[in-house]
Amino acid sequence: MLQVKLQCTMIHGDDIYSLCPEGKDASVQKLIAALKKRLNESDCESRGYIIVDFPRCEKEAKALINEGIFPDYAIFLDAPLLTLIERASGERMDPDNGDLYNLLHNPPADLAVERRLVKLTENDEDLIKKRYSEYNRQMVLLKRIYSSVAYEFNADQPINDLYHFVLAKVNQSRRSIALQTPKVVLLGYPGAGKHTQAHLLAKKYGLIPVDCGHLILREVANRSSVGNIMKTYVQKNIPVPDAIVSEVVRNRLNKIDCMTYGWILVGYPRTRQQAELLSSHKVYPTRVILMDIDQSCASERLSGRRIDPITGICFHTAFESMEDVCISQRALQRPNDEEDAISPKLSRFTANRDDIIVYYDSCVVKVHADRDIHTVFEEIETAIVNPLPRFNFVK
Repeated sequence: MLQVKLQCTMIHGDDIYSLCPEGKDASVQKLIAALKKRLNESDCESRGYIIVDFPRCEKEAKALINEGIFPDYAIFLDAPLLTLIERASGERMDPDNGDLYNLLHNPPADLAVERRLVKLTENDEDLIKKRYSEYNRQMVLLKRIYSSVAYEFNADQPINDLYHFVLAKVNQSRRSIALQTPKVVLLGYPGAGKHTQAHLLAKKYGLIPVDCGHLILREVANRSSVGNIMKTYVQKNIPVPDAIVSEVVRNRLNKIDCMTYGWILVGYPRTRQQAELLSSHKVYPTRVILMDIDQSCASERLSGRRIDPITGICFHTAFESMEDVCISQRALQRPNDEEDAISPKLSRFTANRDDIIVYYDSCVVKVHADRDIHTVFEEIETAIVNPLPRFNFVK
């Protein structure tokens, strides 16, 4: 239920053994190494994970910590022994297909199926008592290890009630005292003000603004090996292949200034495929800011932009009055801001917006970009500074 609600990856304790060639004979070290490799895969990195029924003992928990694996939440479900015995007594399995039922809570609809059900050997009362005793002994140690993130819930209650209690806990935002390097992607229509806000964030927080378009032009101008490849596409005014662009972006974001101060990425990704390529390069934003404006508003902002071909001064005919009459008279509209060029750009963003938002769902924050510059900045600032709900936890 939590996995479906939080849209994260679930890994069961028994499945962890299948990650090792030795299976259940694998040493704790090999088991944890295999689990760490699994948690580093893109689905766990981007969407979070739930680990069920693991670790089961102090040794496994300490091995996880030694590998740098520590949950945001450690959920302990407790119930009286008699309740567990009662629940187990009603559990049955269909020998024909392996389906599991509970005669009290989830009986089969077909009477013929019910008649052929068999008891589970592991639900013998003596075995349950033995497992319960071992569980309690280990849980004392595990609760001590995970004391800073441990939460106990009474499992002797309706499943829906228990689910909502646990969900409410893991949905609570917890402010961490640890410093986190901001890694911000600005999304929005052309004309939403992404470059303006990136400049303001860079000025106040020292973040490194990274513009995908500028990166491409810089590589071409520097005549680097990848720049020479991209030059052919740029000269023909056709999109550079995603694989090449993602590599250029990855290399820039991995430079020491971005790694140290954080970054703001503008102009990329523009499609879900590009977002997936970034993830494959281990580039994961901490915030994806959707600068939300109407398409008509974006079109108005773009069509009103002018540039002085002599001084390079830029202004907007609707929002800024140009006191210098000469500049106002000779100012030109850039070809990219003409109506015929604007419409396709806006349509492309509309076509890909929802896919990108779904992909980055857990870290997307929408701000109202149709307001004045400083109000929009305050919204973005709040979205970056305040914590988001975290969904990585051990159950």
